[in-house]
Amino acid sequence: MAVVVPGKPAYQQIAESLRGDIASGRLPVGQAVGSTAQLMDRFRVSSTVVRKAVEQLRTEGLVVGHPGKGVFVRATPEESAAEAATIADLAAKLDDLRAQLEAIPSKASNDKLTSMGKEIAELRRQVATLQTHLVELYSRVGQPYPHGLTAPEGTGERRIRRA
Repeated sequence: MAVVVPGKPAYQQIAESLRGDIASGRLPVGQAVGSTAQLMDRFRVSSTVVRKAVEQLRTEGLVVGHPGKGVFVRATPEESAAEAATIADLAAKLDDLRAQLEAIPSKASNDKLTSMGKEIAELRRQVATLQTHLVELYSRVGQPYPHGLTAPEGTGERRIRRA
């Protein structure tokens, strides 16, 4: 059977023929569609055209390739269309969720972040003050500041624990 429809790419004509064979049951689910050489002989086309036709059917979810074994019918066009509809529904729901997330006012989040930033800054200030007092206490008793930490700025001491 040669590819004969003028103006239509050969790979699309082959894909249509194989799609028809799958839809009619001549190629049932699980059956091999044929080797590249067999399809080349059947349609009198090059291996490139056959590969492109099979790739189109693979993209549609009708066939699946198993390296070293062949290309097999995975689903009928009706089953593939139902799967595509399900995927389209999921994509629509995902888009809806994205829109809902974008609609949530970000001002409340920004206010919380600003508040948390201020609290962290205050905690850092308090820790620095406590560290300064500790350095002063250690220096009064003649001991170096422990734990390998640098004394806070403004204390006049800069000691680092030796390894």
